[in-house]
Amino acid sequence: MDLYNSIIVTIWLTMLYAVWAATAAGDPGYGQAAFIISGIAGHLYLRKLKLERPVSKEEKIEIPNAEFSVEILEEKDKYVISEKAFRRIIWISTILSLILISLFLEAITTGKYVLWGILALIIGLIIFIIPIFLPVKDDIETLRKRAEKERTKAWRKGKVNHADDEE
Repeated sequence: MDLYNSIIVTIWLTMLYAVWAATAAGDPGYGQAAFIISGIAGHLYLRKLKLERPVSKEEKIEIPNAEFSVEILEEKDKYVISEKAFRRIIWISTILSLILISLFLEAITTGKYVLWGILALIIGLIIFIIPIFLPVKDDIETLRKRAEKERTKAWRKGKVNHADDEE
């Protein structure tokens, strides 16, 4: 069984279990209808994605190489962070903010140290938002990967400019 069929079977088994659980819990029918509609919507969406993809088992599809150039402006007066450092900052800020938000949830559920919990929530949210405002300098490897991804996406959707091939 391929991945597509496995996902479809999983969607329908999950939907059937959800309908059974809602019925056992005494739901008057609105929950069951919502689960069935969501199962149908998920199935149709995956079917749409599968039909959009060009699939050819006969020959290997080779995406032609393309030349591209990128002008990287030198911003000597502006402090920028490399992508590697930015990824570290995101991981650290996410972990710290999750710890602080969990301290807030602990304070709320136990009822002790609520003010410290609210302070932890505010600090956690601030730490989580900080990476948004950091200036990040894209390196050439990331720009190449983005260009390759966009070129592949355009090729799959048929947005290839054939005028360049004729010259």
